[in-house]
Amino acid sequence: MEIEESAYPWIGNFLAGSIRCTVMAGLCIASSGSRPASTQTLTGETLKTQIQIYAAESLCANPPGMAPVPAGRIWSHLGSLYEDAGMYAQAEMAYLHAIRLLEAAPVSGADLARAIDDLGTLYMVRGDTRQAERAEQRALQIREAQGLTGDLPRSWYHLATLSLREHRAERARKYAGQAADQLHADVHATPDDQINAQFVLAMSLCRLRRYTKAIAIMQGAMAVVHRAYGPEDFPSGFGSFLLGYAYWKSGDAARAGNLLRDGSELVEKQLGWTHPVSVSIMTQYQRFLRSTHQRDAARCVGERLKQARETPGFRQGSETMSVAALF
Repeated sequence: MEIEESAYPWIGNFLAGSIRCTVMAGLCIASSGSRPASTQTLTGETLKTQIQIYAAESLCANPPGMAPVPAGRIWSHLGSLYEDAGMYAQAEMAYLHAIRLLEAAPVSGADLARAIDDLGTLYMVRGDTRQAERAEQRALQIREAQGLTGDLPRSWYHLATLSLREHRAERARKYAGQAADQLHADVHATPDDQINAQFVLAMSLCRLRRYTKAIAIMQGAMAVVHRAYGPEDFPSGFGSFLLGYAYWKSGDAARAGNLLRDGSELVEKQLGWTHPVSVSIMTQYQRFLRSTHQRDAARCVGERLKQARETPGFRQGSETMSVAALF
């Protein structure tokens, strides 16, 4: 079975819960090398169908009926689907099983590191930063030991995102800067990886109040977004929002306003207004409106946030697991 990537795959790993976003979750945020990128959204019934398909496939995905590496890939992708669906216990079990399979000789370092990396982003989603750090560092060590140079930036910007969550902005800047520099020099780098690294770097610089540099990085990232995606695609909206956020924090509310509004509307259109990423972004937008004394507009957004959080099935606190780490 050919493994398809869930929609906007970069966002899940980028957002670290991330970030994969059932769109990235999550978020998204960096596609696995074994899976082709897709811009189709896996949500609702489509996601359920994919889970059913891969859950059935996983029944046969074990030695001796199947070699460890292809079996591990199936279990790893099943874990990502469970994560997209918010089924975190099942996702953890699938990832752990994938890792056990991929640790069997002959070991594929790239696949093993990827599964461990995905497990690390899951732990970040759940707020278990200690286990997330352990997993991400192990994935990095495997990639370094096996000379998997092309995969190193992914480890670095995941560690950068984790560092932001832990309020370690300078550490985040260093990791994200390493990733961005290597990807800039790599003619084979994917647009998604470039976007990830630059977004995290820009937000790290915002934390350090280096707004001019952050805005320049975001503008460069948006140039990549515009080449790789359409104006109505999720990355365009999400990137616009982040650029607006950087302008806002720099004190330029006039430039920030339209970017924040348009970005939040596009994200909501793509993900739905009750999605954790949408809720995180609406929360920031409400803060902007309050800070610029747009009380009526802020009140309307606040009412919408309240309705979203009271919607049956909304995971309380889930908005903190994704893009909230960036702000």
